[in-house]
Amino acid sequence: MKKLILWLALAGLASCSPGYHLTNRTASRIGVDSVTAPANASVARFLTPYRQGLEKTMNEVLTHSTGRIEKGQPDGPLNDILTDALLQQSIQRYGKPIDCSHLNFGGIRNNLPEGNITTGSVFEVMPFDNQLVVLTLTGDMLQQLLDHFSSGNKLVVGGMRAKLQNGKAQSVTFTNGRTLQPSETYTVVTSDYIADGGDNANFLKNAIKRETLNYLMRDALIDYFRQQGKTGQPLTPTSDGRISLN
Repeated sequence: MKKLILWLALAGLASCSPGYHLTNRTASRIGVDSVTAPANASVARFLTPYRQGLEKTMNEVLTHSTGRIEKGQPDGPLNDILTDALLQQSIQRYGKPIDCSHLNFGGIRNNLPEGNITTGSVFEVMPFDNQLVVLTLTGDMLQQLLDHFSSGNKLVVGGMRAKLQNGKAQSVTFTNGRTLQPSETYTVVTSDYIADGGDNANFLKNAIKRETLNYLMRDALIDYFRQQGKTGQPLTPTSDGRISLN
């Protein structure tokens, strides 16, 4: 009997619970700066070794450039050096030839400065933790990839040359001597973001094969620029015109 009374009481409470809905909302800006929130000395001391370690890492000089390296459309010095770097480092990691590399134009978030190129510089260019992925595609699928990113003259590739006309990639040739044939297969290294269908490239989910290199794009660039720095030769901003308008 007691159990029945308790159950009825709980059921009554549940059935009488009032419903809530939003009727109004207000907001105000709260400024947070050194005046309203002064630094805590003990916290600052605690964070000092971590901050110093981070600054040391970010300020490491990898290489030097004789001028500012900027991205551009349909081609630019930064477009070329980034895709060439990713292709070179990916081939080393993959252990086999890769036909071409691809980088989404919007993923390049900054230019590289004249003078010292540091680890921090690369983080500014590539702030996301995207992995490098090797996709095996048919010639038709690769053509679809090239055409998809040719819209707006935003095709950024390494290991190939192409002419853009009416948002389509034409006269495609590879630096390894291959030509683009619909029924042949090709390997392209790109980011996991694009391989997952980012930038509306959902068709790439149907790739013949997908292989993750377990190598961050940013780390590949840092390794590349560090290797360049060891040669003692500065980078010279140049564009080879691999992507042109027809």
